[in-house]
Amino acid sequence: MNLGRCRAPARIGVALLVVAPLVIVASLAATGGALAVAASANPYQVTLVARECPAYTDITANLARNNIQESLQDLGADTAYQPGQPISPSVEAPHQPSCTPLSGWKFTFGNGINGQAPGTNLSIVRNPTTVATTQASVPLLDAQGNATGQSIAGATTVALTPDQVTAALGHNLWIQGGTTSDPPVTSSFGSRYAFGALRCAIDNYNGDNVEWVGFPSGTTNVFCYYYAVDQAPAPGTIVVQKQLAAGETGSDIFQFTGTVSYNPGGNFEVPANQSVSFVRDSGVDWNFRERVAPDPLADPAFSFTSVTCTSTDGQSTFPGSTFPSANPFVSVDLAPGDRVVCTYVNTRNLTDLGVLKRTTGGVGGPFAFTVTPPGASTPVPLPDVTTTAPDVPVEAGTLTDAIAGTYQVTETLPPATAAGSWAVSAFDCNGTAGPVSTTQSVVVPTPSSPGDTPLECTFTNSFDPNGSLTITKTTVGAVGTTNFVVTQVGQTTVATTPEDSTEAVLTATTTSPGSPTTATQVSGSPLNPLDVGQYDIVEQGPDDSPLGAWAPVSVSCNGAQSDPTSADVLVTLTAADPHVTCAFTNGFTPVEQAATSTTLPTVTTTTPGTQTVTTTATTSPGKLAATGADFRWPLLVGAALAFVGLALIGYERVARRRRLLGRPGDDSRR
Repeated sequence: MNLGRCRAPARIGVALLVVAPLVIVASLAATGGALAVAASANPYQVTLVARECPAYTDITANLARNNIQESLQDLGADTAYQPGQPISPSVEAPHQPSCTPLSGWKFTFGNGINGQAPGTNLSIVRNPTTVATTQASVPLLDAQGNATGQSIAGATTVALTPDQVTAALGHNLWIQGGTTSDPPVTSSFGSRYAFGALRCAIDNYNGDNVEWVGFPSGTTNVFCYYYAVDQAPAPGTIVVQKQLAAGETGSDIFQFTGTVSYNPGGNFEVPANQSVSFVRDSGVDWNFRERVAPDPLADPAFSFTSVTCTSTDGQSTFPGSTFPSANPFVSVDLAPGDRVVCTYVNTRNLTDLGVLKRTTGGVGGPFAFTVTPPGASTPVPLPDVTTTAPDVPVEAGTLTDAIAGTYQVTETLPPATAAGSWAVSAFDCNGTAGPVSTTQSVVVPTPSSPGDTPLECTFTNSFDPNGSLTITKTTVGAVGTTNFVVTQVGQTTVATTPEDSTEAVLTATTTSPGSPTTATQVSGSPLNPLDVGQYDIVEQGPDDSPLGAWAPVSVSCNGAQSDPTSADVLVTLTAADPHVTCAFTNGFTPVEQAATSTTLPTVTTTTPGTQTVTTTATTSPGKLAATGADFRWPLLVGAALAFVGLALIGYERVARRRRLLGRPGDDSRR
């Protein structure tokens, strides 16, 4: 018996089983079709870039120049970005021409800010996870994660985990330079580098060592740039302390200016009987002084008395400074590791009964005051006043030679407008708090001796805004979840230590294509009611999926169209128009899908930051959704070949069994 010949049907059957799927694929390719599998969207990625620069001035600043900035010296030119504009190599490279690629630099991801690393003034992330290190060179990707054919030096690209994607779309993914235990990366570079700047994705507001990672709608690859200064850090600390003269109290805030502050114009403020600290580079001449009358920012209720400065280790010097009574710019030549404390003392300089106005949370007016002396029935009007800076008192007037007794001081508030209204939030006389009311009873005591301290009474008003920002989301072709990050533009902070982000984060999940959904706030400082001003809205999501991709269609705020492809939208609330509604619309485009029925699969996710996708195929049954190619004939041919192959294999098995077992009259066993 020729066993090879008997096994030929099985061999043919196996061959047909192998050929069957190849026929299907080849047939689809020949007709211009595509494999009936969902195309995978690019993953969410962050391209981390590090640069070393000869000097601080070689680095452009972030959007806000303020004392949250953690560089030991002030930076160079103002930012080249607009609020919400994504960080881009095309912007970074031409504005930092002296900076070169830095390989081996580390970045760490986390879910918030966890203060500053011990022994440094650099912020670190909370709950650190991924640590990434820049390489000599990696492929340069565009905003959608596609290769550009170019490379970028001193960089690395990190694909985010699903948890990190969820965190990013919910404003909970943060990144820092270095590691939490070693922000300056001394483990690799020693003490060679000092922090310059960090800007990441769409967050380049404050200049600290931690930024948040966000993805504008339609974006899956963002850039983070870290700038290190090629100078060994040798910081010291300067403390500016404010005291009132002996026996005096008060809640006043005093204005200062000088190079020690990174705020616009070098301005900063110190509350009475408190202090602010600045970590600054040694070997630099830092200066500052108190703003005193007739400076318009000075508190008219006080006059400068003295300033004294002490050096903890005695190494810092004060060139050109005059102590203790003069008020020049105090000059500090700071020594490494030293702590310098400069104490300013002020004395009240108003006479008799003075009335002052302070506003918080905004400025405005006019505010009118009247004073009714003891025993009088006719009030004496004081000049109307309007504030020009928050927390800076303005003098309404002074009653000289006030007799002892009780005075009635009454404030008349400006009328309410569509933008909001004013209310009394505090009242004090010489630091002693009184009831919160527009009418106050002020007792002028009988002087015990000539020159007794007169009364200074301050009405503090806060603005209760009535403005509002409403965001709606409409999705076309599917449903999904979108997050929005809202930041007020142009707010100058005087904080001297980093803080967690207070941007408002809103979310909207559509439930029906074409039907708008109003976004609700999920974190951050309360958004509404709002003060008048300009606000930046950054849209994040919906998240792409294997079923397809999202793209912005339109953005309309109070009927005015904005560029839907921009990463952010700027809106302005005014007193005349304090209520703004912005409508965002995104469209879903399915990727190539097999469609054996008119409805594509439904993907439902409940994790924050992802979406529910429901869409309908636009092609007839038996055709690929993206191409329309009919795949029924390749499937039928492949199925027929597979059936014949299985039949041949089965036939050979039956024949072989009969040969082995034998039948009556069969002599094969002999």
